[in-house]
Amino acid sequence: MSRFEEAAMRAHPTTTARTGGTTASWERHLWVGPETEGRLTPSLPSGLALLAAIWLGFAPFALHYRFPTVSGAGDINDVTIALVVASLALFRVVAPRDLPWLSLANATLGLWLVIAPFALHDTGAPLATINDIAVGVVLIALSGSSAVMTYRERRAENRQG
Repeated sequence: MSRFEEAAMRAHPTTTARTGGTTASWERHLWVGPETEGRLTPSLPSGLALLAAIWLGFAPFALHYRFPTVSGAGDINDVTIALVVASLALFRVVAPRDLPWLSLANATLGLWLVIAPFALHDTGAPLATINDIAVGVVLIALSGSSAVMTYRERRAENRQG
């Protein structure tokens, strides 16, 4: 092997991992390789949860719940929850093997979205209530499935050795 090829392999750990060398540092965070092709990985539901969070953040403006700006408790709640959920979901998309409890936190925030219109006494805007409940249910389903998939993959890896 030439010095150029050795330098290239040091600079690009993916090459080393594919050729049977040491495991690349990024592979610790992802499920990659032929065994994952055609399979659903935890990144997909987390990515869809990210899209739901983006919608939730823009919904008060797009649907004009009540005010032209963010000013009601429901509007502020939606935007705040959207920022938190989007951040956690983005982390899970990038590193699906790490911290599956972040998806459980997102599922809990989804549950809060279902409860929030009633807890905040903000049921005066039916469109906001319907949107919060719908996005909350979607977040519970997607984030819960992402966490379950991660725990199952980890358990399968532990059994294999």
